[in-house]
Amino acid sequence: MKNIIVGLLLFLFVPGTILAQKRIITVSGQVVEQETKETIEAATVQLLALSDSSQVAGIVTRAQGRFVLPRVKAGNYLLKVSFVGYTTFFQPVTLSEKKTSRDLGVIELSADGILLDEAVITAEAPPIVINEDTTEYNASAYRVAAGSMLDELIKQLPGAEIDEDGKITLNGEEIKKIMVNGKEFFGNDTDMSLKNLPADAVQKLKAYKEKSDNERLTGIKDGNETPVLDLTLKKNSGWMGNLSGGYGTEDRYEGNINVNHFTDDINLSFVGAANNTNRQSSGQRTHQSAGITYARKSEKLDIRSNVRYRHNVNDVITETSSETFLGDESTFSNRASNRQNGSHGLNGNARVEWKIDSLNTLNTRINFDYSKGSSWNESRNKRLNNDKEDINETVSAGSGDTNNHGIEGAIAYYHRFRKPGRNFHVSLNFDYSENSRDNFNKSYSQFFMQDSISDIERNTKGEGHNLSWNISARYIEPLSKHYRISVGYTFSNRHGLSQSLVYDSINYADRMNYGYNDNLSSRVENHYGNQRFNLSLQGDHTQWQGERKGLNYNIGIALNPRFTESVTTIGPNTNKDLPRQNVINWSPSVSLDYYFSRRERFTFRYSGQSSAPNMEDLQEVIDVTDPMNLRYGNPNLKSSFSNTVSANYNRYSVTTMRSFRVGVGFNNTMNSVGNRMTYDTRTGARTYHKVNINGNWSSNMNISFDTPFKNKKFTISTGANARYSDQVSYTSVNKKSTDAELSTTHNFSATTRLRGAYRSNKSDIALNASFRYNNVQNNKQKNSNRETFDYTLGGNTNIRLPWDIEFSTDMHWRIREGYSGDANRDEFLWNMQLSKRFMKRKQAMVRVKVYDILRQQNNQSRSVSGTSITDTTTNMLTSYCIVHFVYRFNTLAGSRGGGGRGEGRRRMHNVDEY
Repeated sequence: MKNIIVGLLLFLFVPGTILAQKRIITVSGQVVEQETKETIEAATVQLLALSDSSQVAGIVTRAQGRFVLPRVKAGNYLLKVSFVGYTTFFQPVTLSEKKTSRDLGVIELSADGILLDEAVITAEAPPIVINEDTTEYNASAYRVAAGSMLDELIKQLPGAEIDEDGKITLNGEEIKKIMVNGKEFFGNDTDMSLKNLPADAVQKLKAYKEKSDNERLTGIKDGNETPVLDLTLKKNSGWMGNLSGGYGTEDRYEGNINVNHFTDDINLSFVGAANNTNRQSSGQRTHQSAGITYARKSEKLDIRSNVRYRHNVNDVITETSSETFLGDESTFSNRASNRQNGSHGLNGNARVEWKIDSLNTLNTRINFDYSKGSSWNESRNKRLNNDKEDINETVSAGSGDTNNHGIEGAIAYYHRFRKPGRNFHVSLNFDYSENSRDNFNKSYSQFFMQDSISDIERNTKGEGHNLSWNISARYIEPLSKHYRISVGYTFSNRHGLSQSLVYDSINYADRMNYGYNDNLSSRVENHYGNQRFNLSLQGDHTQWQGERKGLNYNIGIALNPRFTESVTTIGPNTNKDLPRQNVINWSPSVSLDYYFSRRERFTFRYSGQSSAPNMEDLQEVIDVTDPMNLRYGNPNLKSSFSNTVSANYNRYSVTTMRSFRVGVGFNNTMNSVGNRMTYDTRTGARTYHKVNINGNWSSNMNISFDTPFKNKKFTISTGANARYSDQVSYTSVNKKSTDAELSTTHNFSATTRLRGAYRSNKSDIALNASFRYNNVQNNKQKNSNRETFDYTLGGNTNIRLPWDIEFSTDMHWRIREGYSGDANRDEFLWNMQLSKRFMKRKQAMVRVKVYDILRQQNNQSRSVSGTSITDTTTNMLTSYCIVHFVYRFNTLAGSRGGGGRGEGRRRMHNVDEY
């Protein structure tokens, strides 16, 4: 009986014990900053076992600093909460099987840092954070010299480049727009932002692709995303501004003003600049600019507008050395030129989005542009044959004036039906532009093989205008929970006129004859009509289990029936008008996004595009105004088809702050339109005919890795990118064009880079190294295969001294090998700056900066085409010293929900910094 009773008790008790042991509990809470009570996103929350401190569960905080730990069993644990720049928080936690959830309430993290004499707290911020499709760069991880503008900060970002025209490239992709706090800042004019926003006003830089209005309002991808760089300011409520002026040696000067009013809803900025120290571009440039931008967003209205004025004068001295492949032979040329370009430009745009109600939205926009310019140039060019014997030498000079203006606008209506996912929209667009030009050129040529000369003076007056409009509509219908289909139609129409009248005198005695030369002139009217039928299917298999996971894709195809016709009334193509052309182009597309987690993502993109030849290339004669370069068309050209493929993988670890990115791409064009060149060895003249070519393709790869070391004071970033391309061309020498030979130029280039940085409270130092290799090979000219090597070693440091003095210097040693002539010169660039802040709130600063102390800077580049290699050297701004006075005012208050996180450096006790 006793055994039976014990057995019954065990039968009743053990399952209950097992069930109790299996009981699981949900743990939640919120993490905030102790001092400001601001929520902290991306803090690491861990639940540790008391026995061995092993992790039982872990997660990072989401929006508003909230977290929900994966379900865990009842028991005794230690809660650990950590975030960079804050003291790690520990708390014992007992989870009882009697409750299925446990709310830990609000957890406060206190700032962790070293309090300096001027009350500066320094925390080591993660350099890069990847969050779904957004890459965030913490500005405090990339220090620049005091008083630097935004362009100097962007240059420090891994994989970022800024060319002489202000074009920003980040990881191989061009940044089309700069935004501030999620609002537009001078539209697509990135240069206006680069030179007028102070770097130390920025807390974060977010790189992502902005969705088009259609995708944003309908949810259907249309392939029209815009790569942007969105700046988050350290503070965003009030006024801030920057006034600076400087003068230096060589009569160099700089002046800058920017006044900004930022709130959660409004961006208002005025900027102005004048200088003759633009070190970004080739030549020596004088620049003046001014602009005003306004953006306001409310529940009903989103308004964006700006107006910009710019004046530039640029003096450029250029020397080029080139080799042109001609089958088994080559020709060589050496050219020296001097030119000056001046321009005035005024443009602006306005955009209003009106959310009529929850189902209806109306968008309108208008852009205008006006510009005029003038230029003059002079050059000397000598061409040699394969045996390095002189063929010809030409001395030329010219001047010209241009004038352009245009206006463009659109209106679009979007309607959301009450059934989720069902949408409809219709839009109307128009564009009108006019242009005119007046150019004068004269040239004197000697032909050594024929012992003859040519003396030409020529005046060309041109004008043109274009008017285009289109109307489009799209309907989106949900098929199920995971699928939606989109159907669209667009009709567009364009009419254009292009006229060029050439007043020519081959004989010097007749140079005053102002009757235009009909054989060299042209007047053509073109009419285009285009329809586009779109069909796409979107599948969304992503799930939200605390974070986004799963697959999202879009597959589409478009058909483009198109007609073109032209009428020629002046020139050699008169009475040779092409018949009306009717073609059908088609465009498939595939986009795929797979989310492993919030910070790990894979993307794939494919697009195909069929394109008909433009009307100019179909004409019999294109341009014969230059007797040394005659250009003819081809009425039998076929449509081309391009394939573009790209794939990218991004991953970021919150606990280690490591980021990894890799991307590959491929592009090829079948039946691409190119030139078949016939070369005359006696005169050096070239004749070009348009033809279809196959074999042009390119591929690329880029990879980068960034990580801090254990104590977060040391960081290291490395990256590499490579590109391979084939460029195909046809050439013939003293032969009929039908005997042209096919040649292929193979071009391989690879770049690796390494950067290491150390930061402390008083100083920071960064060292960097890069290596670039370029190899060019031509299948016909084995002796002309070339390779170049570029090595760069350098570093920079910033040291904060007592009495609010800061010292900065940077050095870069560049080594070049394999270039033509004296372009292999090494250079050692050394810049230095000393600055001091003063006044009660340190809002004023005096700065002395010396550029290119050793006077060694030079500017060389190499370009490769299917038929040639060209090495170019241009003049640049050389060594000078300049003294600046800078005054800043700031009434901004800290933003809600974002202050302090990742900021890395902030002043206390009412000491302003931005």
